[in-house]
Amino acid sequence: MAFAINMLNVRQIQILILLWNDDYTGTELAERVNSSRRTIIRDINEINQYLIERSIAQINSSSKYHMVIKNYREFQALIEQFEIDDQTFLFKLLILKNKSIDNLMAETYLSKKEVANTVERLNNRYQGFVEITSKIGKGYQVDFQRITKVDLLAYLIFNNPKLIQNVPNLNMPKINNLIKEDKQYIPPEINKYLVSKQITAQFLALNICQIDDAKKFYLEKIQILNKLNTASIKKILRQITDKYELQIEETSLVTDITEHLCRNNLFPTFISASLTKQIKDIKIKNPFAFDLANDFSQAAKEEIKDIIINDEYIGLYVVRAIDIISEDKNIKILMYTYQRSIANINENILLENINNINLKSVYSKDEFDNLLRDNSYDISIMNGPSSDNSGKFDISINGIINQQHISYLKRITSNYYINKNLGNIFTPSNYLNLDNQNGSYLDNLRIGLSEFKSRDLLGDDLIRTLINREEAGNQLIIDSIIAVPHASSRIKFGSIFAIKLENPVILNNNSINLILNVVIDDQEEASRQIFSYLYKIFHNTSKEKIKQISSYEDLFKILNNPE
Repeated sequence: MAFAINMLNVRQIQILILLWNDDYTGTELAERVNSSRRTIIRDINEINQYLIERSIAQINSSSKYHMVIKNYREFQALIEQFEIDDQTFLFKLLILKNKSIDNLMAETYLSKKEVANTVERLNNRYQGFVEITSKIGKGYQVDFQRITKVDLLAYLIFNNPKLIQNVPNLNMPKINNLIKEDKQYIPPEINKYLVSKQITAQFLALNICQIDDAKKFYLEKIQILNKLNTASIKKILRQITDKYELQIEETSLVTDITEHLCRNNLFPTFISASLTKQIKDIKIKNPFAFDLANDFSQAAKEEIKDIIINDEYIGLYVVRAIDIISEDKNIKILMYTYQRSIANINENILLENINNINLKSVYSKDEFDNLLRDNSYDISIMNGPSSDNSGKFDISINGIINQQHISYLKRITSNYYINKNLGNIFTPSNYLNLDNQNGSYLDNLRIGLSEFKSRDLLGDDLIRTLINREEAGNQLIIDSIIAVPHASSRIKFGSIFAIKLENPVILNNNSINLILNVVIDDQEEASRQIFSYLYKIFHNTSKEKIKQISSYEDLFKILNNPE
């Protein structure tokens, strides 16, 4: 298996992926890639040399290794090539008759350790669909759940048609004639959802697997397709959305999910490795959308047997449906200005640079006072001499708006809800230093929540919801150090209940130092900004600073500084 990125081996690219997602110590990396710390140090030096020479990225080292990407396009190419190499390995494994370790090493040009690492990575990548196991004396064995060998081969061929060059004795002229003839009999339902290239990939996979009866293959697909319709999806979705009380554009979401499930069950696909970090970031900012998607997937699997469904795909559709509802909820700004010409210039500057505002300009102080009194404006701007600022304005600008004003307005508009209400969202009573000596993550979460209950801040129902969500395993973690249990309740402001742990606890291989229990009114779009705000704040805060938090004032200062 010839790597396009010749200087980096399988283990080194795996390290690259890990550092793209998070910071790690040398010991942590050694555990993740099943290697020694000495080897990691050597690998980091080689990776760094490769990245710096090409001006792609650089790995810095303090307490942990941290990667700074300089050329995202080139870095993305590395990740994509890494996935191509993995898919090439998997394709060869599937078509090999003799799947012994020696034969696999000979076919892929990988060492025994690299083969083992690649197999482990593929098992994680296709968990729930494919399991690769090693049998003594028999080599590797591939077992499938919910998809078939034909499905997986078709997916790999569709992504990389060059893979069929690895298939021995493949008579392409004969296969092309068969495809041309058999396509005439493809049911119209298939053509509605699949493109020609996907159908061709399926025929090639059928041929490789020596399955002559394409009609039977597609008949089984149609049987699954018949179970998927907008009525059944709408019924399941309503059961779930009623529980979450989310404001969602239901019609578009039902259509999107139904069509996605039809496409994905006819031709199963998987989220690419290059998108995993982006989806992780979206999930952190929109946890309720992915919680809903997880519940929907579980309910759909029980209601509609034998379907293929991916939580993360559904979560992306839910986020989109929420965004459709939220598009019109711009921040309202009222600007009082002396000169119309200046007002026109400033309006254009604001509207070109800030995309989430609804701006109105007035030229009379009386009109300004009346509008501010009778209408709900979020921000007021005084555009004139500062001596005329009567204290009624949030911002004073004398003359043309400059870049400093733009940056300031961008900051307060993007974080408006939090900036305005942080004192209500996070009060001194909402903070707890927990001197934990032992116990699991859940044990310490229960202790902390019980303390907030004793302060009359949380009730039993809300505590139960927070704990049940964490016990279900659908945890939200920011930068591998902060756990964010979350729940929805009808409250005027969102609330953050912080538990700072004296001693870190382990959660999903992450060392958790801070637990931020977040309660929001999920019917209020502004309230959901809390998650995006927290992600932005802590993603730009050093882990050492988070570990050093010892008081309410320490944490409030971090939360109140969205630079």
